[in-house]
Amino acid sequence: MLFMTIPTAGARQELLSALIQDCGLPLDHIVIVATKPNVELPDGVVVLEDFDTANIQRWWASGIEEAQRRGATAVAVLNDDIRVGHGSLASLHEALMSTGAAIASPSRPPFKNGVHRRPLAPYEPRLWGSLWVVRVDSGLRPDPRYVWWYGDNDLDIRARRDHGGVVLCDVEYEHLHPSEGTSSNPALVAQTDIDAQTFEAQYARLLRLSRLIRRWQSRFGQRGGKHHAGI
Repeated sequence: MLFMTIPTAGARQELLSALIQDCGLPLDHIVIVATKPNVELPDGVVVLEDFDTANIQRWWASGIEEAQRRGATAVAVLNDDIRVGHGSLASLHEALMSTGAAIASPSRPPFKNGVHRRPLAPYEPRLWGSLWVVRVDSGLRPDPRYVWWYGDNDLDIRARRDHGGVVLCDVEYEHLHPSEGTSSNPALVAQTDIDAQTFEAQYARLLRLSRLIRRWQSRFGQRGGKHHAGI
């Protein structure tokens, strides 16, 4: 059973309303994590309030947990500034459940559609942080150590390394305001730098190897891609 969760401060009410209308899910399968008071929402959606310090991983996790409590077997996690086609979430859900992957996300050129697992080096993310669908029984959850940025990269790596992988498929969707809220908020810009340090420390070996492979590829061409460890 597919649910959807969206953290929102209510700043893009028109987009949020369209997203709720177009997602193709019944209202009681939609969990909104309101991060500011007085967010206008239609009757029938599930509303969680979290007015504590900003942490998008915590918001994601609380929405997933509430959906799971209500019987979800998969949860779509979305930004409030995207547009989706009516069948987009259903297509991602079908790809997820039919392949055994841990997470589904829209296609990400130049990578082929289908399930992506190892190798991880040189590291290039497959997951789009603005739209993904996680299998509840995978056990994969957002890590709240990543307060604002890099949490989707962390999910991408752990899904491919420790779980069933990331499956990509073509769906209709558009991210309308990427990074806009972050770039206009000095505190979030500073937090992004802190999250980058956390990511660099946690995945130091993978990132170091990825840089070595890219230098090799730059010098010798794509032949260098064969000379990587089994990360």
